[in-house]
Order: sequence, then C-alpha cells, then structure tokens
Amino acid sequence: MIKVLFINSVFPNPVEPNKGNFVLKNIAAFPNEVDVIVIAPVPLFLSSWRGNRAVRIPNKEVISLGARQITVLRPRFIVVPRNILQSLIPLLEYLMLRTTVNRLIKQWKPDIIHANFGTPDGIAAALISRETGIPLVITEHQAKLRDFLNKKLIGKQMLFAYHTAMRVICVSSFSAGIIKDFCNTLSNIVVIPNGVDFSRFSLRLAGTSPQKAIYVGYLIKHKGVHILLHAMAVLMHRGMKLELSIVGNGNEKDNLKALCRSLGIDNHVKFHGEKKADKVASLMSQHDFMIHPSFIESFGIVMVEALAAGLPVLSTYNGGAEDIITDEIGILVKPNDVEALAEGIITMMNKWASYNPAILRKIAEDRFSMDNVANRTIMLYKECLDAKR
Repeated sequence: MIKVLFINSVFPNPVEPNKGNFVLKNIAAFPNEVDVIVIAPVPLFLSSWRGNRAVRIPNKEVISLGARQITVLRPRFIVVPRNILQSLIPLLEYLMLRTTVNRLIKQWKPDIIHANFGTPDGIAAALISRETGIPLVITEHQAKLRDFLNKKLIGKQMLFAYHTAMRVICVSSFSAGIIKDFCNTLSNIVVIPNGVDFSRFSLRLAGTSPQKAIYVGYLIKHKGVHILLHAMAVLMHRGMKLELSIVGNGNEKDNLKALCRSLGIDNHVKFHGEKKADKVASLMSQHDFMIHPSFIESFGIVMVEALAAGLPVLSTYNGGAEDIITDEIGILVKPNDVEALAEGIITMMNKWASYNPAILRKIAEDRFSMDNVANRTIMLYKECLDAKR
C-alpha cells in the first residue's frame, strides 16, 4: 500500500464544483494499492465572495469515487492581493497547513506528498517535505509558467520547489522545456500528460456535413475566444453556415456577448455557461468538431475530451496542443490570428468527412486513457520510494 497525500488548493468544493476536476479524475483512476488523502485549502469567506453564502464548505468531507472513498480536508487560509504579495502566498499557505499536516502525519504516515502547480501548492509542499523528510512529487500544469518563472521572487521559490521534489511531472514537453530554460541542470523532470476517462463520452452522431462547432473553456483573454468570434464573422460574410456553442464562464463573458452583437453573429453563437462534466460530455457528442483558439496552454485536456467523443479538433499552436493534435486527428494554426483561424475552420469543414469518429477516439485513448496515465504515475511513486530506501 502506498499512501499519497495530495496538497491542492485547486480542487473541487461545493462552491466551485468544477475547480481542479482533473485532479479528482486522476485520483479516481488510481488502483486500490494506493491510499489517498487530500488537503485542499480554501480561502476564508469563499462562499461570500462567490455569491453563494448559503453553500457551506465542510472542513472535512468523504468523497465517493466509484468503489474508492477519499477523505478531503479543507483548512482555511488568508488571501492576500496576488499582484502585490504573490510571493507571500506560498508561505502563508504553508503556515496554515502545518497543523493539519503534522496531525495527519502522526495518524496516517503518508509515504509521498503530491502537489499540483509549482505555486503556491508546490512551494508550500516543498517546505513541508524539507521539514518532514517525506518525498515530494510536483505536477506542473501552469499555462503561464514562463511568466511566473520570470518573476524574481516567485520564480526563485518555484525553482526551490522543483529542486526539492524527487520528480517534477510536466503535462507537456512544452512545459518541461520552459522549466529547463530556467534551470538546465534539473534531472528530475518527466512528461506525463493529463488523462481522460473515455467511458464518460459517447461518440458523436454521424452526419453528412459539419454544422456545429464547440468551444469549451474559460472565457478569459488568453483563451482567444474573441479571435474565434471575429473568425466566425469572416465566415458569415463569406456566406458559410456554422453554429458555434461556447461552454464556460469567465470575466470576458459580457464582452464576448457584446462582440457577437456588434459583429452581427449573435444568432449563430450560443453561450451555454459553465456546465458540469457529465453535461459537457453530452454536449460534445452533439457537435461536429471542436475549436480551441487559446494563445497558451500547458496541455489542453478539453481537446482530448473532444477526441474521446469522436470530434476532430482545430487548435492553435499554443504549447500544449502540439503534444496532442496530429494531422490525422485535427488541424493546427497560428494563434491570435483571425484570418489563420478562419482558414483553419474552412479547411476543417472541407476535411471533416474524412475523420472517422471511432478512429479519432482510439488514437486518443491509446495515448491519454486515465488508466494509462494513472499507471505511469504509480510507477513514478514506486521509483521515488525505491530511491529513498
């Protein structure tokens, strides 16, 4: 039995049920030989900030994941302005976690600590690892990783965490390359992609021509949805017919709706809002292909989910997509370029009939199945424990 303590502030809670779902899905795929407890710190007064005061976030919760049950502990921590005191957040998290971690070590004795994201969780976990001697694994998902590492104080702390960890898992070769740019002496970096539970997805229905495209993700600037809307307008002006579904939420939502109206494409674009994972899976199978116009990604798991539903993917070159999309399953175009994206959509629509949904799914499943990813992670844990002995 391997006991793994996850430390993740990016983790689902009753107020933010979709936050960090990828961590929960990975844990669900772990074999019974791995016992897991999660410490998922949450900010004080989160319910009030999110406008859900009636929703209570329990300090301790047992979550059922099929036959597996995991305990989730949610200590509170103080939030400070990220743009001013960003380098203090990991230290504050560490101080807030110490009592919970020390009590857990006495009662449960974890073999490994696993944190997702270099900051703040990775840094806080590195301090705990140094203090307790428990081996540390960090998975780095951060899309704007280079921006963080370029910041003098936080970058130095992140490199400390990477050096402390026995293994740093990067979800793409793009992310691994960024870390090596800042420290080419690190020899503990491995690439293991995020995994997808393919059983959650039904194949899209066969059709004679593509009519509906889907975008799934946050509605924030670097996701490039505004570029997609401009590209849609180009297509409409050329007389092409395509319906676009936008699934997700974010601070650009109102601006994007206004942009649709100003471009005269609001009748061709539907905003679905944020949806739970099962609803997203259902929506995928009702569409013909995915468009992922992001400027930068550490991985891009929604692209794999689209492939699981048999949808070919049109994406930008954004770092993560290059590890996923090949010519046989999709198309890659230049980011932040309206004309390039519009031409990509036209090419996708012309090629669409050549993509076999079952083949797309099989190609993706061979590379990104949850079981495959979980097994690789467990092997890594064993390597760390063997090296410690």
